[in-house]
Amino acid sequence: MLQIAAVVAAFAAGVALGPAWLRYQSARGLVSVDVYKGRQGVPKAGGLVAMVAGVVGLSILSLLDPRLWYVVALVGVVGLVGLLDDIYDVNELIRVAVPLLAATALYFAVELRMTLPFMGTFYSPAWLAVLAIPVMTNAYNMLDPVNGFLPLSNAIIGASLAAGALLRGDAEAFYAFSVHVAASLALFVFNRYPASAFNGNVGSYFLGAEAAALAALYNMVPQLVFASMPYIVNGILIIFSARGIRGRSKIDRPTVLIGGKVAQNCDSSILSLVRLLVGDGALGEYEIFRRLVVLTAITSLASLAI
Repeated sequence: MLQIAAVVAAFAAGVALGPAWLRYQSARGLVSVDVYKGRQGVPKAGGLVAMVAGVVGLSILSLLDPRLWYVVALVGVVGLVGLLDDIYDVNELIRVAVPLLAATALYFAVELRMTLPFMGTFYSPAWLAVLAIPVMTNAYNMLDPVNGFLPLSNAIIGASLAAGALLRGDAEAFYAFSVHVAASLALFVFNRYPASAFNGNVGSYFLGAEAAALAALYNMVPQLVFASMPYIVNGILIIFSARGIRGRSKIDRPTVLIGGKVAQNCDSSILSLVRLLVGDGALGEYEIFRRLVVLTAITSLASLAI
């Protein structure tokens, strides 16, 4: 079946690209430091693996559902902004504006609807659905604290949405979200502990945009919101404590590294989900990863209830 081929091709394309892309970044100096392990020279934009994987898979599925061409264009543009930010440090207002403009374009290109749990289906306020795109894109970007969490959590979230689509008999949505899972797992191959590459903004922006665009297209935004609650809570904490949207370099880090473990920075006024997790004591990188994954699994299971 073409749908199964799309999922397999997505994963295969991402895994095949990875080694060459990592070598290219190392040769060009597009690297960063893994502060938890004291490792130098880790490629910092590994998320291109997920972007290529997702674009390949969704492009194949678009042969059956032409609406997915709009999604491919949208997530490609947003992912490109993330890649440019990894290389050139794009202004945070641009990083917010581009997903919002892309969401607006999707709203006018495709007829959308939004079903609210226990309330029913709406067409007139469907613009609320596309707002999930800039919200999720930036929320995913704000929570990428440890090796492996971003891609694995996206695989879990995508799997819960695919399961929800299957329960309601929507095969098109099932395979589209399966592509999201495949793209996330392709990136996880290189970002899992100990990471061969970081996700970079290209990874968080692309995966956030892809999950949100597919949720808007297939009327599953409330389910995405429930499944992504750790990302949303973290984003709310940071934005309100920072009194606005600011780049990471413009705020005090809410946590510090002490003896190889993460502890809260009591001198910082910034709150984050990781800071709450280490509030009772410092934690190692893998323990933070494990707790965040468990939280995501719980919220993803909760999304099936609605």
